[in-house]
Amino acid sequence: MEYGRKKILWISHSAISAFARCPHLYYLEYEYRNPETGNRIQITNPYLALGIAVHEAIEGLLETKPEERSKIVLEERFDQIFEKYRGLRGGFISQKKEEDFYERGIKMMERVKRTDFLSKPSLKTKTNFPTIDLINENVKLVGSIDWIEKLSGGGAHIIDFKTGNSKENNGSLQLPIYTILGESNIKEKVERVSYWYLQHDDMPVEQKLPDTKYYLNILKEKASLIKEAVEENRFPCNYGNKCFSCRDYEKIFIGEAEKIESANSRNKDVFCIFKEEDVIEKVVVEDFLDEREKKVFEMRLTKSKDEISRELRLTEEKVDKIAKQIKEKLAKNLRQKELKIIIKLLSPSTSSKKYNGKKRIFEEN
Repeated sequence: MEYGRKKILWISHSAISAFARCPHLYYLEYEYRNPETGNRIQITNPYLALGIAVHEAIEGLLETKPEERSKIVLEERFDQIFEKYRGLRGGFISQKKEEDFYERGIKMMERVKRTDFLSKPSLKTKTNFPTIDLINENVKLVGSIDWIEKLSGGGAHIIDFKTGNSKENNGSLQLPIYTILGESNIKEKVERVSYWYLQHDDMPVEQKLPDTKYYLNILKEKASLIKEAVEENRFPCNYGNKCFSCRDYEKIFIGEAEKIESANSRNKDVFCIFKEEDVIEKVVVEDFLDEREKKVFEMRLTKSKDEISRELRLTEEKVDKIAKQIKEKLAKNLRQKELKIIIKLLSPSTSSKKYNGKKRIFEEN
């Protein structure tokens, strides 16, 4: 987005977090553009899909009068929204994981429905993404506040919904950022701030009200570091080729990802990546292999054909027969990119150092 002729640098909680984890990760998420489309790139995954669906199901009710919200069946609303994120659109490699995450979302809807939360008056910011000038008019703080409850005695209560397992650490800048943006974009004074961990808490968990002047200085310092990196086009990776934060994006560049959507509402190309652990999980949790085939498959990830024969007390001919059945079922039930990952995992070249020339099964031919 441009301000006059100058590019605006948007500073958000997620941008600050990405830069702190690894400057190169920040570059891939916020500066890099797909040369084919000119869009930013985004990787979808089950946790992101669940979070988006849950937030959309609840936050969409801000437009509904409090007295009307109780008539809405939240579970049905979530079900309709979640449909948009099924399969690879939500980063779901296996059907089992998709259903597990769907059930998590339904339980969150049930938890919200059991409270009087939705019946309370709420407030809206002037825009969905309130901003303030942070360093100058070209470096702006931006965020999207999940929910603002209007307190009965006056004032506002900012609530941030959390759909994952982990809790925010004490140094998180998320609620300070929302407090700063809230004070600049609503008429009511921010009196309370809370996280609501929807996966395990029945009510919002109130946090200490942040000192906005103190946190503004911290945010300006962090924004200055990002601004300097952008101006110098300097985004070194913290860990070189072994960076955990960057490696998922590298899978896009080497063809181990599938484009799901191009130019969505935020001008991003969305990709689903295929991780070894997710593909293995799909094979062992879904039903296209029987239990003995699953056992042989799992053993083959770490053992040779000879070891499998001995441990299962099967002849090598029997193990070969089972292996052939497994290969046929894998070819029938896995996507091409998933199959390539399995072939790579089980091929002689991949495991040669581990097995020192022992007999192997599941060769590519």
